[in-house]
Amino acid sequence: MDEPIIIDHKIERLYNAAQLLYEQIRLEREILSVLRRIASTLTSNVTGGTMSQTGNTMQPIQPGNSPKFQVTPTFSGAPFPLDGANAAVSTSDPVNAPAALDLTDDPTGATFVLNLTADAVIAAGGEPIIVTWTYTNVDGTVATVTGTVTEEGIVDDVTGGTFTQIA
Repeated sequence: MDEPIIIDHKIERLYNAAQLLYEQIRLEREILSVLRRIASTLTSNVTGGTMSQTGNTMQPIQPGNSPKFQVTPTFSGAPFPLDGANAAVSTSDPVNAPAALDLTDDPTGATFVLNLTADAVIAAGGEPIIVTWTYTNVDGTVATVTGTVTEEGIVDDVTGGTFTQIA
């Protein structure tokens, strides 16, 4: 008669352990669901931006000058700090008008200088210089802001955002 009582206790303990395990799995599924909802709100990429000339005294966009520009990115979700290592800038005329990120003053990579060489040969009426700023997101997608600059200012043919001179 003692033996059935031992078996009943073992079955009861196994049943209780199974109930605890079931409850733990239910809680973990609930936590996973909450974490997925949170992650979906945190996922954000740079999708474009606004490119503006900066500085207290705006440098004319002419040979020998180095006007500075800043990109204000647009995001697909919540804004996040940029990583300068993921940014790049280039121009259509790297000989007469090379561009370089200004990571010293702005480690985010959102600021760049257009270095117009003193001996740059500019066509009559102004040579259009296409400036392209790119940012590679963590997921590998690339955002691009492209605009055209001449000695007369910024030409309004921008893709991926807006491009304006602010002073």
